[in-house]
Amino acid sequence: MTAPTAEPTGARARQTLYWRVRNGRTPEPTESAPRAWHIRHGHPGGEYSDLGHDLDPSGHHVPTLLTRSRPTGRREAEEFRGGCLACGWEGPVHRGDGYGDGDNQAVEEAHDHAFPGWRTLPPLTTVEDRSALPRDRGRWAQLTSRYPSGWLDQGAPLVAWSRHRREVHAPPHRGRPRYELRVLRPPGSRANRTADQEALF
Repeated sequence: MTAPTAEPTGARARQTLYWRVRNGRTPEPTESAPRAWHIRHGHPGGEYSDLGHDLDPSGHHVPTLLTRSRPTGRREAEEFRGGCLACGWEGPVHRGDGYGDGDNQAVEEAHDHAFPGWRTLPPLTTVEDRSALPRDRGRWAQLTSRYPSGWLDQGAPLVAWSRHRREVHAPPHRGRPRYELRVLRPPGSRANRTADQEALF
């Protein structure tokens, strides 16, 4: 009987093993691949590779999200942890159903690792700003002038007020080369807006 493949640590190494298991290049059954830690689809580093993933890591920390399935009785449960594509750092394990439960905490911890202090970045306060602001060079420059030096080039996140509790953090994609992290609206912001509107009438 063949001994099970030992799981490596680090997001890049885990992703490589995941694809090797999926493609039958290890003694593990291919259907067991989702139970190995791997980068969640759509997150940085989650592309296909079973011959060595991102062999030249970035010179700066790059946050990503690791996930795996775990059997719990009749169904599979998901686990999440933050990871870094530039080093072997991995965050603690969170259980949840995804969609803002478990995955959000892991993504935030990965950003705590890569961009300590990201929670103090100026937030986008309207839904319209999420798509319009990056195209408005003047407003974009004004917002990002408050980022620490070098962070913007390294992919520091955009912070946006969430529209509802547990809104999922959005990973980078073709139109947005950085995470968009959703944070709770400050408690006084709605009261201030109501007072401003009442003053108009």
